[in-house]
Amino acid sequence: MQADQQIVDEIYEAAAIPELWPDVLGHMSQVVGASGSGLLVFDPQQRMRFTATPSYLPVFESFASRGDAGRYDNQRPRRALANGHVGFQHDLELFTQSELDTDPVYRDFIYPHAIRWTGGTLIPVPTADILVFDFARRTEPFGRTDMERLDLYRPHLARAALLAHRLNLKAARAATDALDALGLPAAVLQSDRRVLSANDSLRAFDSRVTIGAFDRLHLATAHADRLLGRALAELDHDNVRSLPMPATEVHPAVVAHLVPIRRSANDVFARGEMLLLFTQVTAPNAPVTEVLTGLFDLTPAEARVAKAISLGGSVETIATASNVSRETVRTQLKAVMMKTGTARQAELAVLLSGISPFS
Repeated sequence: MQADQQIVDEIYEAAAIPELWPDVLGHMSQVVGASGSGLLVFDPQQRMRFTATPSYLPVFESFASRGDAGRYDNQRPRRALANGHVGFQHDLELFTQSELDTDPVYRDFIYPHAIRWTGGTLIPVPTADILVFDFARRTEPFGRTDMERLDLYRPHLARAALLAHRLNLKAARAATDALDALGLPAAVLQSDRRVLSANDSLRAFDSRVTIGAFDRLHLATAHADRLLGRALAELDHDNVRSLPMPATEVHPAVVAHLVPIRRSANDVFARGEMLLLFTQVTAPNAPVTEVLTGLFDLTPAEARVAKAISLGGSVETIATASNVSRETVRTQLKAVMMKTGTARQAELAVLLSGISPFS
């Protein structure tokens, strides 16, 4: 099972041109036989923005137009966060059928639009925003295989939707407009690390990010800088695109996000190949572990291992709790460390817990 590279390119195109999200969501809906889908973004003040395919848009519009929508106790996101699953889940994995039949959100908003089944994912990001991707069907329910197909796109969706959200789901018409609108330290790069454009926030951001000779950008954290070089050298490969920079005694933990500039996004970021943006790990609305595992292309099994390590678990205890062999856990842990750029379990635990190694 592999992601469709054309859809991946469309996802990153929509990152810079958010008006394209309905088309991207429509193509993703076809992957799992959904009748429609949508993207919702909640900021730390719970203000909501959304975009969706034409068939699903009325559901969100009806919810947003209700003056009393805030009184609804929406159990779906709460249960999705509580069970700790890093990935897409369908409604029958979160509710019993009898619970769905009496749930007020389904009763008042979903069922009246002839939709019977949903599947989706929540993606907490380091800026404390919550991204929600939701897919709908009118007839048969989603299955686990459908969710696994969508999981192939989840890390790409996380990075692209974060950028689109910072642009307020509206396209920027030029690179300078886009970088200023982000409100995050950011730069447009070529594959040789050369900075074509950078905003003032980046230049004043962090001494661990430097723009040196020939306008080349480097990260002082050795593992992150190596991952950056690898990602820029392998633009057409499914390589790591979120880079961790652990906390120090003077700097908070930071995640650098590489967003490929694809297709018509080149009209905004002329000659650029990657957009690099930085977020500090704050995320008060979700555990930091969930935030970071959602960004590093971890599989659900790798995410469980990463979370267990962050809580002080060992290979032996994780294997026993998961009912798998120690060798399986070691293989998963090796993959986690490669994707996060860490070299030791202690370093991984520090990164995922979001604490300073000097505290």
